[in-house]
Amino acid sequence: MNKPSYNGIKKLKLTSYFRKPISVHALPILIVLFFTAIPHSALKTPPPLPILPIPSAPQLEWQLSSMALFLHFGPNTFTDSEWGTGHVDPSVFNPTRLNASQWVHVAKEAGFSRMILTAKHHDGFCLWPSEYTDYSVKASPWRNGEGDVVAELAAAAKEAGIALGLYLSPWDRHEYCYGKTVEYNEFYIGQMTELLTRYGDIKEVWLDGAKGEGEKDMEYYFDTWFSLIHQLQPGAVIFSDAGPDTRWIGDEAGVAGSTCWSIFNRSNAAIGGTDPQYSQGGDPHGHDWVPAECDVSIRPGWFWHSSQVPKSALNLLDIYYKSAGRNCLLLLNVPPNSSGLISNEDIQVLQEFKELRRSIFSNNLAENGLLNASSIRGGSGNSQFSPYNVREEDIGTYWAPEEGQCDWVIYLDLQESLSFNVLQVQEPIHMGQRIIKFHLEILSRGRWLNVINGTTVGYKRLLQFPTVQSQYLKFVIDKSRADPLISYLGIHVDQFFILSHASNTTSQTYVNGSQVLQQVPYNHSQTSQIQYM
Repeated sequence: MNKPSYNGIKKLKLTSYFRKPISVHALPILIVLFFTAIPHSALKTPPPLPILPIPSAPQLEWQLSSMALFLHFGPNTFTDSEWGTGHVDPSVFNPTRLNASQWVHVAKEAGFSRMILTAKHHDGFCLWPSEYTDYSVKASPWRNGEGDVVAELAAAAKEAGIALGLYLSPWDRHEYCYGKTVEYNEFYIGQMTELLTRYGDIKEVWLDGAKGEGEKDMEYYFDTWFSLIHQLQPGAVIFSDAGPDTRWIGDEAGVAGSTCWSIFNRSNAAIGGTDPQYSQGGDPHGHDWVPAECDVSIRPGWFWHSSQVPKSALNLLDIYYKSAGRNCLLLLNVPPNSSGLISNEDIQVLQEFKELRRSIFSNNLAENGLLNASSIRGGSGNSQFSPYNVREEDIGTYWAPEEGQCDWVIYLDLQESLSFNVLQVQEPIHMGQRIIKFHLEILSRGRWLNVINGTTVGYKRLLQFPTVQSQYLKFVIDKSRADPLISYLGIHVDQFFILSHASNTTSQTYVNGSQVLQQVPYNHSQTSQIQYM
């Protein structure tokens, strides 16, 4: 139906109504005519339906942070060991210069908004004065036995606006009741309750299934633990090999699979016995939202050792591309030293790492570009789902195509020919994870050439490729679980990227090895022959 015009309204001769006072009987007619004359375009188009599963509010908050700092600290810091025996004299723990505010300041200055502390590691030593054991800070000379590391960190984190998480190791090599199922589970729940009721908001509870060979058999009541955690800290996510809220990626190198779904089947996973390949990739047919966390240490060990040096900032950048850049959260361990401070050499690397990220991602070449799309939900004039939304880093706004389309393309005109070598894509994950395959093309000498291919996107996908130059780009979604939605599209320059320096997993994203560019047919249905990573 054509929209009513002003002339059409005049033909209704409404002026006749104003030659005399409006009667009560005529008023309903005027109201009907008024609303009939309002164009349908003035009505807001509803958003598409989310596709299940979708994240909970705590999971969404967790994912948006992208990175967290891990703090391994305890008697191992003073004994040059990784797995303590549980029988080291607590007097070794004496960090005379401990300053939790320094830890928080280092994290915040490096761009981290979350921190996780090993409140108790496998040796059973507690960094808070637990009432269920004597093997804790109250048996150490630090602060004359009156100290509480967890309390000091919680206070510093709260003041700085940093989210706090705690690791409570299920494996306890000190506690005598370990191996006695009911007794130890009661003990563990008692300690967990202390941690979750004394220190304010806890945003993540971290636990794993680590246990050395030949140790006592032990059945953990995980479901009971999880229920208690969610009861005491409803805003917290729980990490383990198999969720329930976040999952381990399956390695300690900080590297996710090049295809990585936040979708997962918890019934296919077991804490301490999950298939690493399943953890790395997730499950596009899964029923649970369990995004992955990539843990890695800045040093060779998880605890501080005087003989070890940190990774380089470029190494951390490479890990960032393969973790946060593959729809995961990067959990970077930065262990305090035996004085109780984060070492200067680690701080320097973290600052360099921050500067590398800033130099690459603070400038989006698409920011001032002209955009169009194959279709727009609600019609071409609907700004609510416009392709221009992809220039804003906000998952609350996004481009959405019309329903029932088979071509999903965003066209980008940079307004001048520019060089670039990094693509950033984000989905509005609160609407579910959708994209299965995509690729980027550029116009070069009158032909569309394929530059790079990808599979999953999720919260954030970063792809590197040898530098290309063009003014005109096409971002093409080839396959999706539902109508694809794009919340952000970034075109960047990474001047530190060297092709020969890339690892095997990175180089696999290139088409035909070093032959990056290939002519793409205008018929997008033929792009199924392209390799996807």
